[in-house]
Amino acid sequence: MNITLYFQHRVMTCALLLGFSVFANSAMAEGVAWESLSEQQQQTLSAVKDHWNELPPHRQERLSKGAEKWANMPPEQRERAQENITRFKNLSPEDKARVKEHIQRFRQLPPEQRSALRERWKNMSPEQKEAFKNRIKNMSPEQRKELREKIKSRKIEQAQ
Repeated sequence: MNITLYFQHRVMTCALLLGFSVFANSAMAEGVAWESLSEQQQQTLSAVKDHWNELPPHRQERLSKGAEKWANMPPEQRERAQENITRFKNLSPEDKARVKEHIQRFRQLPPEQRSALRERWKNMSPEQKEAFKNRIKNMSPEQRKELREKIKSRKIEQAQ
């Protein structure tokens, strides 16, 4: 099992947290009027209602599209996403920064690589996914650091 695959999955999950959409289109210059949002979108985004007009147009666009996606998600997927949101909120500032860094790295990968990583994760059995998640969860910070260093050294070896 490749640890990079795990991190890529975490990145994809956290992308939902950071904007509800990894694939948000470029923003509309004029933004999105609160009144133009559907009732479901407004309900989903109620936490930002009071400062909606202060948000940059690109952020309004991403959030509105994310709220639409949220409304169309199957309940099981929405529940998993909510669990991930809660897990992210409970991370230390250092871990949140690390997740954001992984998201940035994932976004910088060529589309083919992103697709390949998603496909590899998708093709894993639920047992393999769970075993991998548990392996990472049960590591000490030192073990995680050691694993990251191993991955970096493998990447260097592969590049040579």
